[in-house]
Amino acid sequence: MVLWARPCRDEQECRVVHRLVRARKAPRDLAVRARMIQLSWSGQRVSAIAATLGCSAKTVRCWLHRFNCRGLAGLEDLGGQVRVR
Repeated sequence: MVLWARPCRDEQECRVVHRLVRARKAPRDLAVRARMIQLSWSGQRVSAIAATLGCSAKTVRCWLHRFNCRGLAGLEDLGGQVRVR
């Protein structure tokens, strides 16, 4: 089954994703996740997105699923997962 990012809900959501991709001061992880969404919107498949960004296909699928379910909030880290030594 092919996985795609859902279409923009509104113009503001599209602008935020495109702004995050271009942002120099946004957290790198957030910018990479926004790039995954942008590449999916442009028609690239999960494997091509993973190759372009240098990550695994599983990682791309995870973030596409989270975006599809939660929108822009799904691109943020969940937090609360702190490793204690």
